[in-house]
Amino acid sequence: MEIEDGVIWVYDVGEDGVQAFTDFGIENLIELIKFYKENPGLLKR
Repeated sequence: MEIEDGVIWVYDVGEDGVQAFTDFGIENLIELIKFYKENPGLLKR
């Protein structure tokens, strides 16, 4: 997921960071999970 999908990086005062989701990102993630559960074969490599 990219920033336009609602994913951001949150950094502390050092160089460490963690990936986080905006409200929009959580909604997108839920939709992606639903889609995958309905069509698990589409994401196989």
